[in-house]
Amino acid sequence: MVGDAAHGMTPDLGRGACEALVDAVTLARCLAPGRVAEGLARYDRLRRRPTQRLQTLARNAGRIAHARRLAGARDLLLRAAR
Repeated sequence: MVGDAAHGMTPDLGRGACEALVDAVTLARCLAPGRVAEGLARYDRLRRRPTQRLQTLARNAGRIAHARRLAGARDLLLRAAR
């Protein structure tokens, strides 16, 4: 599994397709004929921490984006960023 199927995260960062590509390339580089178990373990070591960080960032971005008490400050920042 790659992308959203492997790393369930909220869509608040818009990185689902990008992560699927990164996962696919990383997996292809890790796999070798006759060494699937080793390749999958290496893939897990390489991708677990970065995707956990993205999951946390997405969760926090979603909380901020949907927090009613922060709506005024959020809207002000978004207008200023244009």
